[in-house]
Amino acid sequence: MPVNFLTSVVFDGPEVIPYWDQIKEYGPTVLPILLTLAGAKYYFHGATNTWERDMHGKVFMITGGTSGIGAQIAYELGQRGAQLILLTRRTNDQWVAEYIEDLRDKTNNGLIYAEECDLSSLYSIRKFATRWLDNQPPRRLDGVICCAAECIPRGKSRQITMDGVERQIGINYLAHFHLLTLLGPSLRVQPPDRDVRVLIATCSSQNLGDVDLNDLLWSDKRYPATQPWKVYGTSKLLLGLFAKEYQRQLMGYERKDKAPCNVRINLINPGIVRTPSTRRFLSLGTVWGLIIYLILFPIWWLFFKSAEQGAQSFYFALFAPIFMKTEGGNVVQECKIMTKVRKEYTDDDLQQKVFHNTEELIKQIETKSAIERKKHENAKKTPEQKAKERQEELNRKRDLHIKPETPEELESKLNSLRNQIGMGTGISSNEMPLFPDDETLKKVISSKKNASSNNSGGSKSNKSQKKSKKV
Repeated sequence: MPVNFLTSVVFDGPEVIPYWDQIKEYGPTVLPILLTLAGAKYYFHGATNTWERDMHGKVFMITGGTSGIGAQIAYELGQRGAQLILLTRRTNDQWVAEYIEDLRDKTNNGLIYAEECDLSSLYSIRKFATRWLDNQPPRRLDGVICCAAECIPRGKSRQITMDGVERQIGINYLAHFHLLTLLGPSLRVQPPDRDVRVLIATCSSQNLGDVDLNDLLWSDKRYPATQPWKVYGTSKLLLGLFAKEYQRQLMGYERKDKAPCNVRINLINPGIVRTPSTRRFLSLGTVWGLIIYLILFPIWWLFFKSAEQGAQSFYFALFAPIFMKTEGGNVVQECKIMTKVRKEYTDDDLQQKVFHNTEELIKQIETKSAIERKKHENAKKTPEQKAKERQEELNRKRDLHIKPETPEELESKLNSLRNQIGMGTGISSNEMPLFPDDETLKKVISSKKNASSNNSGGSKSNKSQKKSKKV
């Protein structure tokens, strides 16, 4: 059919083309516009990764793997045979179960799982990391891909995580800091021939952020509701500084086998992508904003990347062999390593301060959250439950078959055992305590020596008195 049509055009002229008169009239005006749009679409499409790598049998952990770029990466790696662990807020959610099942079917890969790790809770992150590390031999881990992010629309009030931290800072920065540092033992223990890569999603909005060492988590500063991108940019900037310092610490770690570090951390800037997060930000989180977003969708389609296009730089950082020849901490954009970065990325002292300050802040937040969590648990208990727990605790302390947890509990159980065998529980002032220190040992030994010398002197005087009586 196409051959016959082309033959007719050649021999009978272009008049046989349908709507030829309209094409001849409007073509000179419309054609340049179409070519311009096609060129713009090609330009904003971005670079495409050309590298390949065998993913079968490799294990990757993904945050934000259920939507946007994270979902696209999960689909691509799943098709390539990788084992995936998607960190989700809840695993008992029906939607999550159906999503995992659907992803397994689409990729024909049954090695895709979901694990509960709520990034808005440091306690949830610690529980997941503890479960992951509590295994012998250590679990295999070929990489961690951090795509999860929170972007608050303009005009919204300050939002916080379960730990009371500003939500964008808490999820984008603090959660990934906590997760990756807790997974440090798992990353460092991987065999030296394993190519381990950690990818952290960043954004050009980091250029709008700033670092305040006295208020890293934006706790004291007034929240800029009309300019929330400042907080978002700060979270991404802090994430980049953390990545640089953490890579330096991994490189400085001395393995038992003396092998060089095989872990590389890189920051990936995918560009502006049509993700749910972008849609929520542009629509201001409102219904009317969503309607306007849909009306203007051709503009977003033209100038913004799709999730598949935005994931290309992630594939490049995962597949290209050049990254194992670098020291890590690179910023990757449009499938190439950027050489021009913010000056903070070259300030080692600032990166160390940010890292250590964040560690201290996490300790304080976790301690406070643990106290609040315990108070909440106790408030929910009935008087009967509290009485039962107290009785169980008392029984546990009395039971000699249960290992004591404190020196006081051990001493109590030993006293109970002494009572049973008729030794008594009294401890004289000169008797050595159960857990003596050096000073106590010296005092007890000295007192025993004095007591023995007094006894020997007393016995001699008694003997002399008896002799004098006999005389």
